[in-house]
Amino acid sequence: MTSLLTNNAAMTALTTLKNINQSLDTTSNRVSTGQRVSAASDNAAYWSIATTVRTDNASLGAVKDSLGLGSSSVDTAYNGLNSILSDLQNMRAKLQTALTPGVDRTKVQVEIAAIQSKMKATADSSNSSGQNWLSVNSATSNTAYQATQSVVGGFARAANGNITFSQIGVNVQSIKLYDTNSTSVNTAATSAQFTATTALTGTAGFRPGAAAGTAGTADFSGNNEVSFSLAVADGTSTTAGIVINKAALQSAAKDLTKVTTDEFLSAINNQITASAIGANRVQASLDTSGRLTFQTVATGSAVTLSLTNVTASTGKTLIDVGFSTTVPSSGSNANGVGTAAGTTMAQGILDTANNTYTNTGGGSYSIANFNISTLVGTNGDLDLGLIISAVDKAIGKVTDAGTKLGANKTQIDGQKTFVDTLMKANDRTIGILVDADVEEESTKLKALQTQQQLAVQALSIANSASQNVLSLFR
Repeated sequence: MTSLLTNNAAMTALTTLKNINQSLDTTSNRVSTGQRVSAASDNAAYWSIATTVRTDNASLGAVKDSLGLGSSSVDTAYNGLNSILSDLQNMRAKLQTALTPGVDRTKVQVEIAAIQSKMKATADSSNSSGQNWLSVNSATSNTAYQATQSVVGGFARAANGNITFSQIGVNVQSIKLYDTNSTSVNTAATSAQFTATTALTGTAGFRPGAAAGTAGTADFSGNNEVSFSLAVADGTSTTAGIVINKAALQSAAKDLTKVTTDEFLSAINNQITASAIGANRVQASLDTSGRLTFQTVATGSAVTLSLTNVTASTGKTLIDVGFSTTVPSSGSNANGVGTAAGTTMAQGILDTANNTYTNTGGGSYSIANFNISTLVGTNGDLDLGLIISAVDKAIGKVTDAGTKLGANKTQIDGQKTFVDTLMKANDRTIGILVDADVEEESTKLKALQTQQQLAVQALSIANSASQNVLSLFR
């Protein structure tokens, strides 16, 4: 009987030791891996969910990398556009200088040619990861060209397990500046228009250097006056005089000593409507740079519009609002001609030759290759004015391209932030499902190690007792 009890004690001690060793192995694994579910056998459901989320996070990581590359490409293109925009503004200033009597246009052309060369070099070097969105070759033979470049912007897994990727499209076709491939495109008829050389608030008449509260406004309380005639031909030829002075602004301006640009503009349009020109034929406005602009409503090559300064009223003094104060003996201070609908060979914003030397008969030109060195005399001045208008339009188009890239950049950066946040949320989800409480498991490990030592001692005692019983039969 004593031998049987001793054997039962030994078996119990052995079983206890085995259980402790199993718990010790499990706890040691959790402490070393930091996970309470490290294999499917630990918890099949949690392991499956965590594995799927890890896979999704890996895909989101690839999306984040793609967004980073896309952001870099957009930044590169935007920086190139911004640099070229400054070059165009500098070019426009040179052209305005060339309008000054006595200026050698051949020398000015040397400076302009240098700017044209710099713009092309800037566009050609705006490469990122092998992508150039400013200087392209859109020929069908160039399989690398895509009119819309797509940046992977998101990853989603549907309930049925299907995976979809969202795209952020960058319209290269609308922002390209140079294109070696020339394609025929339809063009709409345009109106006749012209723009002042200086922002209205930058003219002497609107006293840009005046004290705070009066800068950017004009003083018509005294003898200042703006006087010019507008001549429009849009099927009917009409000329009308526009005079803006104290009397004209008496009911239109709140304070004649501080007439705002809006009040001034409203007075001009009211006089145009009340004149022989009438309503809905010519509109005065301010462009994005704040310059006074006149434009016809009608379009077509037969439509013309011109502005000519006239002598001030008795006792009045002409002030400049961007068209100088010179009263020409012949010709006009500014003019514009509409264009008919048709087709043109289109390339990029800067190398599309959709302008012509209308008055000097020198053929067509683009912003990238015009030449003012041969523009002399009255006709040369008129064509130079048209070139300035063409550069103005190019500045507007490049500005629009920059706006589009800015919107793309905002969208990409916002998506990068969202993907990063989503990845962190997924990491937390995985942690909740599979991570072990290391502090708790470490404490448990020490307890199990103590239990293991005690179990070994208990087993040793049980085995010793059996040996003592056997010794009695010797």
